Amino acid sequence: MNSIKGVLIDLSGTLHVDNKAIDGAVLGLKKLYQSGIQFRFCTNTTKESRGSLIRKLNQMGFDVSTEQVFTSLSAAKNLVKAQNLRPLLLLEKDALNEFSDLPQDEPYNAVVVGLSPSSFEYSKLNQAFRLVMGGAPLIAIHKARYFAEKDGLSLGPGGFVQCIEYATGAKAQTVGKPEKKFFELALSDMGLLDSPSQVVMIGDDVCQDLGGGAEELGLIRYLVKTGKYQIHDESKYDTKPDQVFQHFGEAVDFIIKHNATEQGK
Repeated sequence: MNSIKGVLIDLSGTLHVDNKAIDGAVLGLKKLYQSGIQFRFCTNTTKESRGSLIRKLNQMGFDVSTEQVFTSLSAAKNLVKAQNLRPLLLLEKDALNEFSDLPQDEPYNAVVVGLSPSSFEYSKLNQAFRLVMGGAPLIAIHKARYFAEKDGLSLGPGGFVQCIEYATGAKAQTVGKPEKKFFELALSDMGLLDSPSQVVMIGDDVCQDLGGGAEELGLIRYLVKTGKYQIHDESKYDTKPDQVFQHFGEAVDFIIKHNATEQGK
């Protein structure tokens, strides 16, 4: 493994759970800043807009700027704009702000599904079902099975997306992690699209953070035992992490030590 030039970082479950920073995460990010290694945050968080997410992170003690954050919500919006769609948005109120400059009323010709507990009730899902049955494309911001909250694990949007897929026979287009294009956008922004083998992805979900595009592109993949991590996650899936750490801070220390060793050769 050559010197590491960049780091992609999951947010929820890796740096924080709900409104609480994970132990060692604030210090770990500070060390990463000081190392001079480029990094970007790659998150599937869809319950809130990017602006709200950044404010929350900074209130927890992280130093985060808008241009450092890639969200699946933004990727979905870009897709909607590119295809000139008028979607039914199954999103929470704050996340809807991300689409504030786009039409949000009927007639709809697409369905976008994010993590939206208030939308996951029969009448709303049935409305989505009827649109997709009528030929409207189904767009999944991501298909995570579950996520970590302060009181434990909670259902993600994946099961609800699959509910619509099952009922309609349609296949959703997924835009967030683990899609290859999502990772490529972050790599391109760092100028490292041609050096994926020198970029680390750090996350708490083997499949969503480390599988799919991250594996296909050849990223170095580190799993942390925080957030949604469950015992033996590193061995029970086809996707295998390159390294496993107790928390984000430990992973950062490993990266910095590795680069120091490479530079000393």
